[in-house]
Amino acid sequence: MGKFLLVTLLVFGIGISSVFAQQNSGKITGKIVDAQNKAVGYATVTLLKQDSSVAGGDVTTEDGDFTITKVAAGSYRLHINGIGIKSRIVDGISISSESPNKDLGKIKTFSAAQQLKGVEVTAEKNLMEMSVDKKVFNVDKNLTAVGGSATDVLQNVPSVSVDVDGSISLRGKSNVTILIDGKPATMFGGDAASALQSLPAASIQSVEVITNPSSKYDAQGMTGILNIITKRDKKFGLNGSVTAGVGTHEKYNGSLNLNLKNNKWNVFLNSSFRLNKNYNYTLNERVNAGTHDNFKSEEDNLRMFNGFFNSIGAEYTINKNNTITLTENINKMQWGGDGTSNYTVNTSNILSNYIQRRSSYNVGGPLSFSTSLDYKHKFKKEKQELTGNANFSSTHVERNQEYETSILNTDGTQRMLPISQKAPGSGNNRSVNAQADFTSPLLTKTGKLEAGLKTQLYWFDSKNNPTIDSGTGVKTDYNLLNVYNYKQQVYSAYTNFSDQKGKWSYQGGLRLEYAYYEGTIQTISTNTYNTSFLNLFPSAYVSYKLPKDQTVYVNYSRRTNRPDFRQMMPFKDISNPQDTSMGNPNLRPEFINNAELNYNKQFKKGHNIIVGAYYQYTESMIERYRKFYADGTSFTQPQNLNTGVTYGLEVIGKAQILKAWDATLSFNFFQNEVHGANIDPLLNNSGASWYTKLNTNIKLPANFSIQINGNYEAPKVASQGTLQEVYWLDVAVRKNVLKGKGTFVVNVSDIFNTRKYTTVYDYPLYTQTTYRVRETRVGNFSFTYRFGKSDIGKDQPKGMNNSGGGRKGGKDQSNKTQSKERDNLKTDENSDSGGTGQGNPAPSGN
Repeated sequence: MGKFLLVTLLVFGIGISSVFAQQNSGKITGKIVDAQNKAVGYATVTLLKQDSSVAGGDVTTEDGDFTITKVAAGSYRLHINGIGIKSRIVDGISISSESPNKDLGKIKTFSAAQQLKGVEVTAEKNLMEMSVDKKVFNVDKNLTAVGGSATDVLQNVPSVSVDVDGSISLRGKSNVTILIDGKPATMFGGDAASALQSLPAASIQSVEVITNPSSKYDAQGMTGILNIITKRDKKFGLNGSVTAGVGTHEKYNGSLNLNLKNNKWNVFLNSSFRLNKNYNYTLNERVNAGTHDNFKSEEDNLRMFNGFFNSIGAEYTINKNNTITLTENINKMQWGGDGTSNYTVNTSNILSNYIQRRSSYNVGGPLSFSTSLDYKHKFKKEKQELTGNANFSSTHVERNQEYETSILNTDGTQRMLPISQKAPGSGNNRSVNAQADFTSPLLTKTGKLEAGLKTQLYWFDSKNNPTIDSGTGVKTDYNLLNVYNYKQQVYSAYTNFSDQKGKWSYQGGLRLEYAYYEGTIQTISTNTYNTSFLNLFPSAYVSYKLPKDQTVYVNYSRRTNRPDFRQMMPFKDISNPQDTSMGNPNLRPEFINNAELNYNKQFKKGHNIIVGAYYQYTESMIERYRKFYADGTSFTQPQNLNTGVTYGLEVIGKAQILKAWDATLSFNFFQNEVHGANIDPLLNNSGASWYTKLNTNIKLPANFSIQINGNYEAPKVASQGTLQEVYWLDVAVRKNVLKGKGTFVVNVSDIFNTRKYTTVYDYPLYTQTTYRVRETRVGNFSFTYRFGKSDIGKDQPKGMNNSGGGRKGGKDQSNKTQSKERDNLKTDENSDSGGTGQGNPAPSGN
């Protein structure tokens, strides 16, 4: 999807003198591209005199263009640097009164890990790459998540929190939109928390955190977007990697990534699996005020999260202006487990006291297929393009739940016959997504117009066949019976305009969405409901460049969160006899107004800091509401509360302490206010909280490195209680072998076993405490082997020569290559001018 126009680097000041003032009519223009001929945006371009003093400069636009004006006659050098590229010097630039304007055309730069014949140039990625519109978390650098799941990855991402159930929140708020490669995560089968615990970390390249998306993105997602980018190689020839790992307590994982590419085709395969068992323990204790009555339940579960994920596809470059990509995904996940629970009632009335003992077994999971077709067309007019995408997905879910319940006296004798319950069921989820996006320059050189249309269609059906046997024969269990059908249609259109003027950048957009829902519930009777919404979602963005690599920017967006079918499905979960739960088919969408003010500062030595203040106002806020009963039990169901308010301050900083030691620290302080008197007069709650994360990496001799991740979450207010503090520490050690082709990683998550979750519900008539423990101290050992051909070779497109051809490697080779780089200037897409030693450009399109 599209990006905000934003600027992250400084425009260097132009030296002024009286002589210059008389001869400053020259202009230098050009375009910075990478080895694949893709534009490099927001790179710093500095014009240097022969004495190395600064004569002018610019920051490239999103399309890689730069313009340096008021250039006096003379000879100059051009210095280019930016995030993710290797610094470059271009010599031999002359301006004269006869020829005051100079168009340098396309200038190629080195990107990360580019291969030269005889020389390997590496520009190692940071764990976190930060910019004004998003933060990119590079998973390959997250050693503590190796062998783990997507959930393990996300819990180390700044701004993101993961609770004991695996549910994701962003800046302290849930309802986050999760995308896979920029597309809706339909493969999750509706249960994102379980799916993320099944998805292997080895299949993920990076995670993009977008806290305030523009109108180009779907309006769905209250607190922003997490875009999970899966692995896909772009190098020429056959390349790939294989990973195998084993963890404590029956945990296994593996992955295979293959890529075969020439100048027309790019065929890729990404296959991974994860087998995982996880122990869970829950303790609920409730005490009634003014009495000695207490109610307690203990629940032990051994849960499994197994996943098999396969993606295969091909990208075909028809010509330099047209590219088409076909991708097929086949995924199988299995969730479930078995457990026991004991519910004890202890009151002053001895005859009312009893113990309820329940054993449970459940298994299920989705089998999903999806097909995606992408097309990209570049028009003859520069920077004008049309992209299209169509995606169809189908998911089938089978599930089965079985319960055996016994009621005992306090001395352990049986009070009544055991009750047996079974609830086999199945469901289907199908979706169609189609969209088209058009981009074109408008009004000025840097002005850009974006417009698009999108259609999203969803169908879901679920049914079960529950039975109960209380000793008198098998009967239908109407407490668990449900047949549920649901469909959703969303049609949207958007437009965005962005431009730059001097040190200012701005963007404005508007998105129109029409949504229609219809659901049918069949239990003892049949009920049908439907609703529709037509809403506008504006977005705005303004940034200003300050001296010394500083930027200030402010943005606003309006978003929505439509309840998914799991929140609306009236399926009763009775696995915990003290706290049953069910979806709410009457939920309405919630709407949020989100505003941010941010400051970004980059330092020459690799340090970076982003400070942001944010405010979120939510209408019809969806929260899980727990209703307590006099017998000590409770019932939980999502409800629409009146409003919610969150505001806070976020600081993210990266420090290069030593050449071999870096650290990334994030801190988030926020205030939550919940206004839910429409559901319960006691649902007006507020409170402040904060959390912090630290990641540090140290490179050691002999190709060893160590990584430590620390997390702390302070107590925070929920709609009906307070979540107590939680903290943990993860440690990993890496060893590179086989000349960098192989990597061993040993890691331990929650090494001190401190990650325990406690929630206190404090009401005038009773107090309830919930204590939850999940198996979080897990050890993993994994090995990765990488193989493949160099980018340089016979597979490269015609017209691209290897400037390093025929040269032998040696101690002086790197310096010779850099000298050669300074002497060569790429002035035309199809000419070489002696070569740049950059390898091969990928075909146009992505």
